[in-house]
Amino acid sequence: MIQIMRWKKQIFSNHFIRSLSVLMAGTAFANVLIVATIPILTRLYTPEEFGELSVFLSILFTVQIIASMRYETAIPLPAKNEDAFHLLVLSSFIVILMSIFAFFFITFFPVAQFFEMPGLIKYIWLLSLSLLGMGFCQALNLWAIRTEEYTSMSKSKVMMNGSTVFSQILLGLFHIGLIGLLIGEVLGRFSGTITYLKTIKKTELRFERFNFKKLITVMQRYKWFPIVSSWSAILGSLGNQLPVFFLAAAFDAKTVGLFFLAQKILTIPEGLLGFSASQVYLSQSAQQSRMSYEKFKKFFWDIVKKMVFMGIAIIGLVVLVAPPLIHIVFGDNWGESGTYLQILAVLFLMKIVVNPITANFYVFEALKIQMLSEVIRFVLIGLSIYLAVRYIESPTLSILCISIISSVGYLIHGFFSWYVMKRSYELPMKNKEMIYADETYEGVNNA
Repeated sequence: MIQIMRWKKQIFSNHFIRSLSVLMAGTAFANVLIVATIPILTRLYTPEEFGELSVFLSILFTVQIIASMRYETAIPLPAKNEDAFHLLVLSSFIVILMSIFAFFFITFFPVAQFFEMPGLIKYIWLLSLSLLGMGFCQALNLWAIRTEEYTSMSKSKVMMNGSTVFSQILLGLFHIGLIGLLIGEVLGRFSGTITYLKTIKKTELRFERFNFKKLITVMQRYKWFPIVSSWSAILGSLGNQLPVFFLAAAFDAKTVGLFFLAQKILTIPEGLLGFSASQVYLSQSAQQSRMSYEKFKKFFWDIVKKMVFMGIAIIGLVVLVAPPLIHIVFGDNWGESGTYLQILAVLFLMKIVVNPITANFYVFEALKIQMLSEVIRFVLIGLSIYLAVRYIESPTLSILCISIISSVGYLIHGFFSWYVMKRSYELPMKNKEMIYADETYEGVNNA
């Protein structure tokens, strides 16, 4: 018993583990809400309606990457809170403009017509509202990361997921179809934003201290985020959503719905562990980067080892338990999702391990290397879809092909994350050596 208490004390004395545990607790409770309500939702809505929701979310997740032109990812980086606050204001202002633009673009250029989903065409305009709520939530989330308000982040996650699923259940009782799922999605985004607003009130910064010149200064200082990072982020997000678009175009809404459920289940451990770790890693790596290479390298590899160990344990458990339970919990119509889940397991394991350390691209401002890495990953995903279209007729084998090649893409993404860390510390050393060599040369000549 005493030994167990010692282990517990050692584990929770680690700042990363302690912070991660707070986020994981909130994320776990938020995911319990999803797990508990999915059996109800799958009886209130059809696989086809979930398929249409999946396409809606895929478009949203692709567009939201540039909702604030990536300025929000710079919020944890400045040394001064005042600069970070102006980045938050800038991000929020851009989100409003992008949401208005999205509404008019969707109105005059109906993207939903590319898919044979007539229900989605009528309600696609709700995308602009989801984008607005998600953009605000995203910017405020990065502010919470900067201030290490992990409790607020957990509360926001619970509020967002809870509002989404309970709204969808309530509306589903009226049997109104797809619109019930979409309205629940919109309400959830705005509910999550409310909790984050409290984190701003805790700081000494107020909107009265807003300075337009300072806004222009931070906009110019971090100009490479919209110029370079936004494009690499679009590629990354589009690459993640391409399988959904492919399945919607090549097969039918039911296949997309089954794929959506498999992803939804695997997203629970990925969100619980991978997303939570990404938030903590971004906050702590911004501080650790100011230390020596040896300290940061130890921090980096400690995180990778922890994520591999915990990822294998959690994903392995889900793969063993989930497939047989899907028939019982969700009904026979959803049984094939269990097969899709097993196929996607390795890909989600790679996401859990790699996604946290990709914060290195932002911490070291290696945005051009990030762009190269995302291009390679996008090409590999595109290759997997080409092979599926050209040589495979079965949706199961198509998903297998996409999962394997996409996993390789994440492995390469992880390599580049390590490379930018190593390179960022080596360049200053080389510059110092060159300066020293020049001074020595000049000293010899003067003598």
